[in-house]
Amino acid sequence: MTRAWDAGLAAERDAWRAALGTAGFSDDGATLHGPVRWLHPDGQTVTATIEVTATESFPFTPPRVRILDPGAELELTFHRERDGALCLWGADVAVDDAPWSEPAQLLARVAGWLAETAAGWPGDDDCDLERYLQPDSRMVLYDRDILVATRGCVRTFTDAGGQRVTVSGEPQRPPSRWRVNKQGGGRRNHRRRPRVGRKQRRLAWVADIGQVDRVIADWDTLCAVLGSDTSEVRRLVSIGVVEFVILRYRRADADGVLALAVAPALRGNGYEVRACESADTSVATRMLRAGSTAFDLADRRVAVIGVGAVGSFVADLLFRHGVRRMTLIDPQLLRPGNLVRHLAGEAMVGYPKAAAVKAKLAGLGFDVSGVDYQRDRLSTPEQAIRVIRDHHLIIDATANQRATALLAWASSQIAHPVVSVCVQRQGGVVRVDRFPRRGDEQHLDPLPPSTAFDLGREHGCDEPVSVTPPAAVVAAAQLTCRVAIDELTLGCALPATLLDVLIPQEPPYDVLGMHTGSTP
Repeated sequence: MTRAWDAGLAAERDAWRAALGTAGFSDDGATLHGPVRWLHPDGQTVTATIEVTATESFPFTPPRVRILDPGAELELTFHRERDGALCLWGADVAVDDAPWSEPAQLLARVAGWLAETAAGWPGDDDCDLERYLQPDSRMVLYDRDILVATRGCVRTFTDAGGQRVTVSGEPQRPPSRWRVNKQGGGRRNHRRRPRVGRKQRRLAWVADIGQVDRVIADWDTLCAVLGSDTSEVRRLVSIGVVEFVILRYRRADADGVLALAVAPALRGNGYEVRACESADTSVATRMLRAGSTAFDLADRRVAVIGVGAVGSFVADLLFRHGVRRMTLIDPQLLRPGNLVRHLAGEAMVGYPKAAAVKAKLAGLGFDVSGVDYQRDRLSTPEQAIRVIRDHHLIIDATANQRATALLAWASSQIAHPVVSVCVQRQGGVVRVDRFPRRGDEQHLDPLPPSTAFDLGREHGCDEPVSVTPPAAVVAAAQLTCRVAIDELTLGCALPATLLDVLIPQEPPYDVLGMHTGSTP
């Protein structure tokens, strides 16, 4: 029995194949073969012969297209898969308007691909040389700022699992080409392998090969771009010293890095070349995803008071957004029961919560020297005044009415903002208030406590435990971070209260969504 959706797709594919047939393509039931006319850069119109195959994922992905005969002398270079299939569209092309589903657009795209290839892909800046080689399972890490000044042999460091290789900027002198035969009066003995020291193993060879106009697909094409370094690299690979070749290159105005794993072939006299996934560890690259405000936040001082469930995620989000000067304050130790809603993990149980959060931030790979932590409880006006005076912004995540009142009072004495967050109604409502108010602003009225929920109790802990779910904690942290960034960047666009209803409550909070305090 044919499924309705299967029949619909089959009909679409049949119509597509028929349309290619009218364009002169033959169809053997599996692949189609036919002509494509394209304009050569010399002005001549050329007819190529191509092979088109609709894969099982068609029409949600483009068909597989291979060039059987370009119709003119042509070296096929970029924008191909390893098996020769053409890369005609990027993954960002919307499937709803898939141009490959229209045969005329497909053939026009192939014609353009051939013309671009014949012209040498002028202006093309895709730095994806790794796609033309068999992959290696390891990831190679490098710091772009260090790599740019590096050339020749450098040391690498591999993690215990063997999956992560870090290329250092530390030069390493390779073994000499020959060993002295002392018994033979100091004569050179070319038949003896040089002695390879412990530090002379698993090295990387770093080179800058400039503009690239062809792919690197094997050892021979690698040697072609290495130029005068070829002989030395071949020697070092053959004796097991160099295991990686790191190539800096350019495509148009874009810079790229290709990390290759190289080794003598297991059979024969050749060499194997595989592409490793590579990644830049520099701060600039790490911060690309931090948002447009990251630079503005770097020198702002923030104190997070209460780094339990919500506060730990607030600290994490602000640090990821670019805040690098932070004070974490909390009096408690991390308990096993905290873990389901806390940023930290099992390894930090028994440590101060503030220390546990700093340890997690350190794991992101950024400098945490500007992050301080204190195992302390905010309880006096003097403490509140001091912490507000020393920071541009205070995050109150204590969920303690006394601490919140103390900080609100202190913010009225020193005009530095305090952002107070709490999760209410067992995760049904998230509320963020900012102090002091500006002009005629008003906070929303307090949400009355509900007696409809029972608090849990944890063995060994005298205080009742909220059963607020983790999703509500993360939602509270996200809303707090939004308000904090608005204050730190002087946007001042948000009202004094943001209250997000996650689970409908009694009126006026019986509808999901955001409620706000009045604005001036």
